[in-house]
Amino acid sequence: MLFAFVDESYTRDRYYIAAFVVNESQLLDLRAANRRALEYAAGFGVDPDSAELHGYEIMSGDKEWSPLRGKHRAAHAIYSRALREMGTLPRARAFVEGVDVARLNARYSYPEPPHRVVLRHLLEVLNSHARLTREEVLVIADEVPDQEDHARRMAAYQTVTTGGYKPSKLQHVQFPITFGRSVESPGLQAADLIAYLYRRLDAHKSSGPKAERTARALWADVAPLKPRCRRWDP
Repeated sequence: MLFAFVDESYTRDRYYIAAFVVNESQLLDLRAANRRALEYAAGFGVDPDSAELHGYEIMSGDKEWSPLRGKHRAAHAIYSRALREMGTLPRARAFVEGVDVARLNARYSYPEPPHRVVLRHLLEVLNSHARLTREEVLVIADEVPDQEDHARRMAAYQTVTTGGYKPSKLQHVQFPITFGRSVESPGLQAADLIAYLYRRLDAHKSSGPKAERTARALWADVAPLKPRCRRWDP
């Protein structure tokens, strides 16, 4: 059984959902990797027992990560360590799907919400990955408003297909989708790190050369996860 932890990150014009995928046998190793990253952060004054690995909070020194405020090298080091810990898990994978929201709204008179569009695309990718590995995949998403409605809509794809030019009934995805709290889930925290970083890399081309170098350096730490990323530009 595969476990796919998914989380979102977005700007006004771009919307992304990332998935961090591990085998069921790796869940304890994932928790240990999460703990090692937090214990590393303790060396910079962060409380490992209350902090969660969240990309925005680490890089901005927000909430439990306030000891990092203004300390960009420390934030970079902790983020890098967390990504590298995730990369130690054999066969773990990262997937990111996105959409250009401005183009989506311009192309369709009644566009679907970006979250629905991108999650559908991501489920198709996860279904293909599970088929190739000859396994089933259970999807765990971070809590969102109206999550029960989201779960019902996604489950309906197994009856009516996902539509589009490559319709799928998602035969290798287990439904309903499970929703969890990131504080209790190292996998959701991992997905958050990937989603936030890819959004910084793909949607902030004007953020300046230093910020772009930082994002690219951190993205290099994702390489062991063999990331598969795509943004749909309608």
